[in-house]
Amino acid sequence: MKYRAIITEAWALTQENKKLIWIYGFAPALLGALFSVGYFSYQFAAFWTSPYIHPDIPEEKHALIFLFNLLKNGLAHQTSLTVLALVILTLFGIFYLMVPVFAQGALIQILAHKRAGHELNVAQGITYGFTRFLQLFEYHLAVRTFSVVGLAGEAAFVFRNAGPGIFAFVGWFFLLAILIGLIVTLLFTYAEYYIVIDKEGVVASMLKSSGLVVRQWHHTLFMLLLMSIIVVRLGLNVVVALLVPLLILGPFFIFTSLTTSTILAVIGGLIALVALYFASYFLATFHVFATGVWTFTFLDLTKEDKEGVDLHEAAVHHEE
Repeated sequence: MKYRAIITEAWALTQENKKLIWIYGFAPALLGALFSVGYFSYQFAAFWTSPYIHPDIPEEKHALIFLFNLLKNGLAHQTSLTVLALVILTLFGIFYLMVPVFAQGALIQILAHKRAGHELNVAQGITYGFTRFLQLFEYHLAVRTFSVVGLAGEAAFVFRNAGPGIFAFVGWFFLLAILIGLIVTLLFTYAEYYIVIDKEGVVASMLKSSGLVVRQWHHTLFMLLLMSIIVVRLGLNVVVALLVPLLILGPFFIFTSLTTSTILAVIGGLIALVALYFASYFLATFHVFATGVWTFTFLDLTKEDKEGVDLHEAAVHHEE
């Protein structure tokens, strides 16, 4: 297997097919960036107002209590506006859960077909996205249990609400859970591709992915390279997730704190939108590229794995 050739091919295909970035990469990246803004902003506020970090802050200023009181007061005094906000947040949550899964299924199939020299239109890509959506959605719900970001968030919740003493006692549990999550992530590397390309069931895809990872041990160097891509991707997501809130909210608060001018406040908001746009496009490009690397790797490894099995069976029949 030519490792460098796969990476080069995936990058070239990404650059030659900008529509993939806009149609199947940008919306999931934008949703992810917006979610990151809310999630990490809340985490920062929750830590800042934690009684174990700043014990002098009044209880009603604690992040969770503040949000609850804000919702209660909104329903009491601004019912229509609050209900509208809740509806928008609910719709955002639905899109955040479903759109990336749909786009991933379509993107994997499109990349596999394009590598085989097939030309696909947008309608065919949408069809592919719907074809394996339910199975892929079920898989994503299952693996969220082992999400490193989710486990870290739970650990942070325990730390800021229970205190360092209790966290020191149960911290090993989160450390073990994160370690298990990393191992499971490695074993399920190809589960999505078995679901989408080979049309396997969720459990069968997980088992086959684990078997493929174990059997192809001689490609450990390449697996390490791919895992480093995942680490870089996660690192980029974290960096962008930390920077995007500053880039988006920073100009707005700076302009509004320095002046009450509506024009300057609008300028700050426009700068934030531009930052969000570029961050989303960058993440979308990297996502299409990474999906291409994994798709081509899956196709090559399963082909090599099948050839190895066929050779083994032929040798057995020859001996008989």
